[in-house]
Amino acid sequence: MNLYARYVGWLYFKYFVILFIALTLFYVGIDILTNLKDMPASANLKLLYFGLTSLTAVNYVLPLALIFALITSKFSMIRSNELVSFYALGIDKNRLIKPPFYIALAITLIYVGLNFTPFAYAYEYGRNIVKLSNLSRTSSDIFLKFEGKFVYMDSLNPISGEAKDVRIFDIDSSNLRSATFGESGKFIDDAWLLKNAKIVNLPQNIKLGEKGLDIKTPSELKTLENFKPKTIESASAESSAITIPDAVDYILAFKDEGIGLNSTKTTLYNLTFAPFFAPFMVLIIYYFLPITGRFFNLALKSFIFTIASLCVWGALFVMMRFARNGVVSPEVGVLLPIILLGAYAFYLRFGSR
Repeated sequence: MNLYARYVGWLYFKYFVILFIALTLFYVGIDILTNLKDMPASANLKLLYFGLTSLTAVNYVLPLALIFALITSKFSMIRSNELVSFYALGIDKNRLIKPPFYIALAITLIYVGLNFTPFAYAYEYGRNIVKLSNLSRTSSDIFLKFEGKFVYMDSLNPISGEAKDVRIFDIDSSNLRSATFGESGKFIDDAWLLKNAKIVNLPQNIKLGEKGLDIKTPSELKTLENFKPKTIESASAESSAITIPDAVDYILAFKDEGIGLNSTKTTLYNLTFAPFFAPFMVLIIYYFLPITGRFFNLALKSFIFTIASLCVWGALFVMMRFARNGVVSPEVGVLLPIILLGAYAFYLRFGSR
């Protein structure tokens, strides 16, 4: 790596770390002041809540820190005449943006990778600590439709994958074909294993003298394959906190059940594509930066770039809300703005020479 690339990359990364830590602490401080009266008495839970809130803050402050780091580092170079000096040495403008862009892209890819893990549930766990003084939440009175069957669970713990009083009703059109009851169930090997099950098969042709109810009582019964606990919990609670694999499982599980998937699709696109807004904005802002501060008010310029970044970020956030509520489709509300930003960024990089 060239000396100039190491210098520019280190300067950008240094400002990113400073801004990221500052914005995260600011978010955590405001959140703690807001929820101080609802904090649990346990010191361990308080520390856990602080940590989970810090992880939650990453979703909001990471893209802003990436953008603000470029603005801060480049304006610092402009004030010290370093930027114009690099140009005077013959370093191409496009080469000078590569280190910050690659760093922003790498950090964004790491963030997207974290959304494949329980990191995405940080907000939900923190909310459970405030409301329930417990990390996990037990859902109750769940009633869903899955693969043409109606499923009822009296209670479900999505973390342990355990449920109590499970009832499954197999209905053909308007006729009840069978009913399955289980005192408890546990999700093992991509299927639910019901304990002390009872299967009641109803006769389809009810005639005098024909066979009546067929009742079976197996001690264990394997059923509801690929119906994951987190999918059930997300559907019953309509929670927006979900990992990328769980969001895909949710969409595949309910795509044929006639229920709205806008909220889950919006969350999926927000976890996978929306974070790339930051690297694209890094490219866009860079090509509008002045070369020297001799003819510009740098304080005003930096303020304008900061406000413009916040406006774009706010517009994307509003579009995401519209998509989640069904005002627009998730593809239009989330994917299209990111694609347009990316197209414009690469136009500035390759097409405006």
